[in-house]
Amino acid sequence: MGEGYGSRLGQTVPMRIVLVVPGGVDPPGSDRVIPFIHCLVADLSSRHDVLVIAVGHDPEAGTWPLFDATVVNVPVGRHSKADIARVVRSVSRLAGQGARPDVIHGLWANMPGFAASVAARRHRCPSVVSVCGGEFASLPDIGYGGGLRRGTLLMARAATQCATAVTVATSWMASHVGDHGGRVDEIIPLGPDTSIFHTTTAAPAADYRLVHVGNINRVKDQALLLHAFRLVLGECADATLDIAGLDTLGGEMQNLAATLEIEEQVRFHGYLAPPQLASMLNGAALHVLSSRHDAGPVAVLEAAACGVLTIGTAVGHVADFGAMPQAAAVVVGGHQPALLAGGITALLSDPQRRIDVARRAHDWAVAHDSRHTSRSFESLYRRLIANR
Repeated sequence: MGEGYGSRLGQTVPMRIVLVVPGGVDPPGSDRVIPFIHCLVADLSSRHDVLVIAVGHDPEAGTWPLFDATVVNVPVGRHSKADIARVVRSVSRLAGQGARPDVIHGLWANMPGFAASVAARRHRCPSVVSVCGGEFASLPDIGYGGGLRRGTLLMARAATQCATAVTVATSWMASHVGDHGGRVDEIIPLGPDTSIFHTTTAAPAADYRLVHVGNINRVKDQALLLHAFRLVLGECADATLDIAGLDTLGGEMQNLAATLEIEEQVRFHGYLAPPQLASMLNGAALHVLSSRHDAGPVAVLEAAACGVLTIGTAVGHVADFGAMPQAAAVVVGGHQPALLAGGITALLSDPQRRIDVARRAHDWAVAHDSRHTSRSFESLYRRLIANR
């Protein structure tokens, strides 16, 4: 048992926790931030000794503070076999500096998760690997997913097989991982920061303002969204669409909006800081998700916390919410513009249904916020340490 865990005079002794992440750990205010990682680090480091090892956050090595934790960046290089071996050795070495870790947690079951599980074996402590994205996905037509290459798929399988415990954010993702040769032990949603994302209006807006939150890329499939929105305008000429997220396609979606002659009704905001994003979400009629794959999209929960329901493709939280006895989201039955547009227009014409579904989504998101996430991981860590 590590020195950092135990109970002394009724007081719980802080754990030494090592988080291995792919990046997203710049200080607050940067656009290179993964919000749920920030929330996890902020909460855990307020009570525990937390070291964050960022794998490939920057091309150069570096160390900096983040909340009450320390971040150490390990450059990756070209992702060759030699680079991977070097990263794994570095993570193992860093994890043991200063004191033996009580638990090592890798976020994403590719290089961070693999390195975390190897380091935990070296230090004889439990490991947690969270499958957070497309580690097992394979969408060859858009070149997306760790399952497209044998090496990355084997790494994800090894990370999940070697870990003491494996988590995902949604039941949909648990099925996905299991179907592709991985294992899942626990579902822990990655919740929203409700100090930022919360309702500021009494009820969903009566207008036809739609929002979409997600970086512009192939897997989020904003092309589907724009084609569907063009059909929506045929029924609801006053509808507008706000899109927030970094553009990785060099203006391709803006050009598509112009080609579809809907550019006057679509606003591309680029990256928005969380308070700006919360302001955009509040008062929207609907949040629309068009992803082809999404493990546990935090944007769905951020929208819900702001009182806005999501309609979208059957992935992540949308699939989970749609399967509830009383649905907390609206699932579109296929990946076709007409189906998505039909679902949107039906909801726009039924404000009472929007209110009812949004209320259920809101209550679930608030109950599973970022604090719930960190406390759930904390509880998991303690159980693993106690049982080893």
